[in-house]
Amino acid sequence: MNYDLQIYQGESQWLDPAGVLLSANTGSDSLQMSNGNQHQHAEVVSSTADTSLLYNSFTGETDWVDQIWGRPSRDHLYLGMWTLHLEGGDDQESNNKLIAFSYKGYYAATFINTHCNRVWSGGVQRTLYQQKYEGFDIEAGYRAGIVYGYKEYLSRVFPIVQALLDIDYKGFGIEFSYAAVVFSAGFYYRF
Repeated sequence: MNYDLQIYQGESQWLDPAGVLLSANTGSDSLQMSNGNQHQHAEVVSSTADTSLLYNSFTGETDWVDQIWGRPSRDHLYLGMWTLHLEGGDDQESNNKLIAFSYKGYYAATFINTHCNRVWSGGVQRTLYQQKYEGFDIEAGYRAGIVYGYKEYLSRVFPIVQALLDIDYKGFGIEFSYAAVVFSAGFYYRF
């Protein structure tokens, strides 16, 4: 009996000849299947998305949920962040001393907020658009997660969504972000 491996938009599926789904999203190196007394062994083809390729979720994805979800952001190590608040205040620190990383579409960060509190954040980081211009990589997307540690004006835990624009040259770059009333800029190394 023959089995088919189908890969569609990074998802893999094993189908029997009648089209019945046997397994999906196989993440192992091999798959053992049985057909009565016979066993077949097949190698699984890796279908991890190449995040170095050009991308536009609005033309590359057909479903509106996939268009908004995009693809995982590339891996980054972030050092340093400076903020500009659209709402003024007397005790606002603009150097936030950020240390963060993103890996396979997830991020974790710690920084000093504008009220001098240590803050922690984590969640998903997605790419909606990626383009290359000569030696520069331009990537736009978003970060969505939770923030913990604010002591003034906000609850200690709250959700955050940031719009992101990354510009880098040979892996070294600057990220611009916007969330609510805050514009930020920081440096990163993409690996």
